Amino acid sequence: MPPPPLSSPHHRLRMLAHTRRLVGVMLPLGAGTGLVVAFALRGLGSFEPWVGHVGGRTHLTLLLPALGLFLVTLWLSLTRIGEVSLFKDLSLAHRDPHEVFPFWRSLGKVWACAMTIGFGGSAGVEGPGKWLGSALGLQFHRSLRALSQAVPILRRLMAPASVMVRAGSAAALAAVFRAPLSGALMAAEQEGVLDSDALVPCLFSAATGFMVFSAWMGLQPLIPVARTYQAHFTGILWAVLLGLACGLLASAFLWLKALLRRRLDPIPLMWRGLVAGLGLALLALPAHFLWEGFPVTQGGGLELVAHLLKGDTLSRQAILFLALKLVATALTLAGGGIGGIWLPSIAMGASLGAAFDGVLGLGQPGYMTLIGGAAFAGATHETLLIPVVFLAETTAQAGLVIPALVGTGAAYLVVRERP
Repeated sequence: MPPPPLSSPHHRLRMLAHTRRLVGVMLPLGAGTGLVVAFALRGLGSFEPWVGHVGGRTHLTLLLPALGLFLVTLWLSLTRIGEVSLFKDLSLAHRDPHEVFPFWRSLGKVWACAMTIGFGGSAGVEGPGKWLGSALGLQFHRSLRALSQAVPILRRLMAPASVMVRAGSAAALAAVFRAPLSGALMAAEQEGVLDSDALVPCLFSAATGFMVFSAWMGLQPLIPVARTYQAHFTGILWAVLLGLACGLLASAFLWLKALLRRRLDPIPLMWRGLVAGLGLALLALPAHFLWEGFPVTQGGGLELVAHLLKGDTLSRQAILFLALKLVATALTLAGGGIGGIWLPSIAMGASLGAAFDGVLGLGQPGYMTLIGGAAFAGATHETLLIPVVFLAETTAQAGLVIPALVGTGAAYLVVRERP
């Protein structure tokens, strides 16, 4: 049956309803989420130096990750929130968001995320950001539904709770990554499939979230690059090999994370963080003594990526960075810490790519470093196009798109074949 003509009354009414929702709901939701994320990142940016200052003054710097993870699991135990998996929460939110985001419980999880990252756990802010944006989307839906009881005309603006959850997460990711298209695609994708019903609302929300966030925090890209890269045939061939290596090591990372989780599961949650935290303290020792406290294992890893992009890291040193970051991230999440693995995956892949840069000497320092970051993130998240879009947006380097597509494609195929 052919679709109704554009001039039909039914079509015009549907277009009017969609437009009302996009302008009256998704734009304000995106703006509010962008503002909240900016405020949260400002707070985290002040919290981390304060923790570091206290640790240095009390000579406890190396023990801060252990203290942080213990405080997280203690908090989760005392508040009866229990173990938290952001991935499971977000997956369940597509089916029953009201079960995932009760208001006070949500605030408790946000505080646990802040302690995980603020005290030096190896986790990224994008996971908590996406989760927080989803929670804000549901709260916005609840508020609109309550208001519509008093003002019936507002019912015309109502969108399904699952769509508003995704729109909120899109705005948060767009702000965290400074990348509106990447944020919208990440929020609209589920298990490798883009939800067409949610894509346009996510795009609108991500755009306004990014604009509000950048108005306060500035337009500095997430991964500043000082040079312009050019794609060439040799680099594309090496990108295939790098992608295969990223796929294998990403599979090893996922296996290690699952193994550590099984080993730590018998330990009561309250003490699990302390055990894993002591492991993080040991992993921080090489950086403390060899590189004057450079944060190899702490946080999401953006400082590590910036360091690698300078192009003066030896290949064996880059491999050591990779090993330390890989084990620290697996241990943080297995030990009860809460955070994302997208940015740590970028850092792990960048470390491997830096080793390739050091060996190959292609004349473009940082070229394979950035391709490795995209390929590793694509492998750990089993997604193909989003890492390439993310790399293009966060670096503004069109010359990286083709080799990143090739490298990410190879890594994706490897990890999809793992048992």
